[in-house]
Amino acid sequence: MRMKPCAYTKQSLLDHSIGSYEDLNKLNLFDDNYYRLMAKRLKNFGISLSANEIKDMVKDLVILHDIGKAAEYYQEQFDEECNTLNGGKPSFLYHEIGSALFFYYDYEANREVRELLALATLNHLNAIRGIWSYSYYKPYGFNDKMLTLEEYGNKLLEELKKRGLLSKNVKNVRARNYSFDEFLRMAVSLIKRNIKYKHLKLYTLFLAPVIVGDNLNSSSRLDGEKSLFIKKLIGEKNENTSL
Repeated sequence: MRMKPCAYTKQSLLDHSIGSYEDLNKLNLFDDNYYRLMAKRLKNFGISLSANEIKDMVKDLVILHDIGKAAEYYQEQFDEECNTLNGGKPSFLYHEIGSALFFYYDYEANREVRELLALATLNHLNAIRGIWSYSYYKPYGFNDKMLTLEEYGNKLLEELKKRGLLSKNVKNVRARNYSFDEFLRMAVSLIKRNIKYKHLKLYTLFLAPVIVGDNLNSSSRLDGEKSLFIKKLIGEKNENTSL
């Protein structure tokens, strides 16, 4: 059975993409009230979207937050069954850049929304690596193949579209091979617009569901003790730890 593209050892990217959204829904932290709140907050900054439109966008975002992992550079670590070829722990360093570029350049929405989605994907690993923290030079260890999403990214998109899991905003969208220059143009634009336009701070509203869904699904494939963050999310009690 072919699983590639892979999200991790013995886990396909399709499985992680769908699983992140399903695990998010099971927890029921983000209900319709949350999307109505988002609509209200966005409207205050001149972005008019209905709660249902935002809900669809968040679904796309959670499902596709790791599309950057589909780059050839990362997939070369695996065989077709998602076993790591070197037997070690796979690395996805900087995969968030490819995910951000996909949403910034190719997702079908207005500029302000694409900016928010790009910032959410760029920060979904730890919520502290802001766009301003990248220099104009390629980061240490960066490889141009980390942005080649065309082959495996489109395999992922095609399967998700077949299952009817993506919104109309992705209906005609294809992944492609990006360049570091495109990342720099995005970074410079976001930095400049962050000074002038205050709507960009609302990316955290999109970021929260991504972090929850991603962490829940990732924890399900790991053996052993769950992190404190996951315990708090699912309501497990630990008498030896407290916030």
